[in-house]
Amino acid sequence: MNLQSALASRVAVAVVGAVVVCVAVIALGGCTANPRPGFAYGIVRSWNKTIGGEVHRGGTFDLPGPGVMDIEVDSFAGNVFLHASGAGNTGTLGVVRRGTHGISRRDESEESLKEIEVTYEVQDRAGRPTLVVIATTTHVEPWFQALDLDIELPRIGVVIVRTSRGHVIVTDFEDGVDIETTGGDVRAATNSIIHLPSTILDKEGHIDWRVPPGSSGAYEMEAVNGEVQIRVREGNWRAVDRRNDHDSNYGILNAGTNRIVLRTVDGDIQAYVGRKPTGFSTFID
Repeated sequence: MNLQSALASRVAVAVVGAVVVCVAVIALGGCTANPRPGFAYGIVRSWNKTIGGEVHRGGTFDLPGPGVMDIEVDSFAGNVFLHASGAGNTGTLGVVRRGTHGISRRDESEESLKEIEVTYEVQDRAGRPTLVVIATTTHVEPWFQALDLDIELPRIGVVIVRTSRGHVIVTDFEDGVDIETTGGDVRAATNSIIHLPSTILDKEGHIDWRVPPGSSGAYEMEAVNGEVQIRVREGNWRAVDRRNDHDSNYGILNAGTNRIVLRTVDGDIQAYVGRKPTGFSTFID
């Protein structure tokens, strides 16, 4: 089954007889958390919390993680970090609610966190468990809020993410991705050979796509008001399309027919095919 068929079947309403492994509404926690991508994220968060007046509260929750699990995230706003540990039978879900009304409205930010709700459930879809995470808010000024997610599972299959005003980092997926965000960078890197379709759509952010040798695809890369760069260290890359320029690149990797669509506005695109695709720093500004 190709990724498009898989996505269609797994995004659809749960089939009759689907087994819900767990359903939970995550209560507001009292501790702070520091999701990925690390040092730069921590500096920005510290600045926002002091000078910017940001208020944030979070917590971590255990997840079942048997075998390969797909992930679907639908969030009103915030960063999404997904990564595979490669070991064990359980995972974790870290959440951080954020209020960003400003230093003169800290009390309002604190109170507004109660209006952010996160639900998660693990469903059996087409024979594969799928973690579905939904984040919503009822606040009258949702642009002053966000929710960050940090999910770790032993193995990750298909990834679907919808968010805004946030970075998306997916590491070591095994099948493919379908990602949309605004106002943040997207990094999808895996050590698994990819032969299925993937799509990343961004606005006001950069896209970094990294896969190992042996992967294939029919690439469609466009960066409006940006640049496209591709480095194929190992493999056969053919790019003869007339549209190819500094801001677009259409090419075929290893005679692949699976579409790899990377598009952004006001950002750059980098695509890398080579060894150790996940061997990079987690620094994102």
